[in-house]
Amino acid sequence: MPQLSDSLVTENRSLDEVPNAPKRDKPVGFLLRLSKALHTYGLPAYELEHTMNGCAEALGHGIQCMSLPTSISMTLLPPEGLPQTYLIRVAPGEINLEKLRKTTQIAQQVIAGDLSSEDGAKALRIVSRSLPEYSAWTIVFAFALVSACIARILSGGTFEVLSAGMIGLLVGMIAVASRKKPLLDHLLPSICAFLATLLAFVMDRLIPHDIAISVVIISGLIILLPGLSLTIAMAELATQNMVSGTARLTGAVTIFIQLAFGSALGVEIGKLLSFELHEVVVAPVPLWSIWLAVAVAAVALVPLFEARRKDVGWFLLSALTAFTTVFFASILLGPSLGAFCGAITIGLMAKLSSHLFGIPGGMIMMPGFIILVPGSVGYRSILALVEKDIIGGLETAFDVAVIGISLVAGFLISSMVPLPKDGAKDQY
Repeated sequence: MPQLSDSLVTENRSLDEVPNAPKRDKPVGFLLRLSKALHTYGLPAYELEHTMNGCAEALGHGIQCMSLPTSISMTLLPPEGLPQTYLIRVAPGEINLEKLRKTTQIAQQVIAGDLSSEDGAKALRIVSRSLPEYSAWTIVFAFALVSACIARILSGGTFEVLSAGMIGLLVGMIAVASRKKPLLDHLLPSICAFLATLLAFVMDRLIPHDIAISVVIISGLIILLPGLSLTIAMAELATQNMVSGTARLTGAVTIFIQLAFGSALGVEIGKLLSFELHEVVVAPVPLWSIWLAVAVAAVALVPLFEARRKDVGWFLLSALTAFTTVFFASILLGPSLGAFCGAITIGLMAKLSSHLFGIPGGMIMMPGFIILVPGSVGYRSILALVEKDIIGGLETAFDVAVIGISLVAGFLISSMVPLPKDGAKDQY
């Protein structure tokens, strides 16, 4: 079996650098590079496999493809010759909506017969070599802004918002620095949780007003919480992608545990330094300020997902729709059914926007599900277990599972709604 990635376990190299790899201008080489690009830019397993099936058939090849969080297995059946099986080792990449949009457009053109594998391979090279649209400091500032907004959404006051923003700024700087340091990247959740907890203690001591430390820490770490990965994992399990879903679910749980370990270590060090761990009940805040925080957070997510500046409107529409749906549905039906209604709404909106306006569904799904996913609740659960609050931790974990199942059920139901065949092409 030709194995392309023995040397890629620690380095996510281009296939062009792998000895004896199929040339990129050939159909097989193009298909391998397309699958690797789609995986790197954040396409879930069930969508990636669907896209690869369409491209392979358009190029006259049969295909059996299985996508996992860290690898892609692909058997290609050429028109003439023996089947060939390839294994590509893929390091999980950060979601990049702009590169994903361009890559899916290339795949659609190949499926439609408007682009050859040779031209498609050239287009993929241009996409992969394109420079980031946002500077490192823009990314760091976006971390801080999202953290401050989440603190307000969790009913934090002025001091909680400012403290969460400071922690988000620190987490953003560490996250940007970790991109060039593999060891730091692997330890990122634990390091950030540890520093965030200590910084929350320090600010609680310096600020002449008691702050809700748990709100500050969760808000500061919100970007690192794997709520979206948890929901994608459950969606993959629901669509019978068992291996990928299980692996992604395990990865999400591992990140939760790393975060909880970092926070627990920070609490113990804080006690040695005479810091006091106390909980402050947050008071209700004006509803208009929460809606404003959701809108600002949606704008800040644009550079974090590497989307285009002109896509800000879609992010705003998705986030505000998700929050509004969940807010009113939860009042009437409870949190679980509120999440279910929110998932259906966002799923249908993504499908309609893709069909009518030709934008990738992820442009709507990603910001919408950031508002919906139970990441902060999952972190509370793991932290409660670490603090030996077994009953509270299990109850919270059960809430996470119910909300997650509700989200997946709503997403699956929305995906089954048929749309007219005329109009824009479906987005893969």
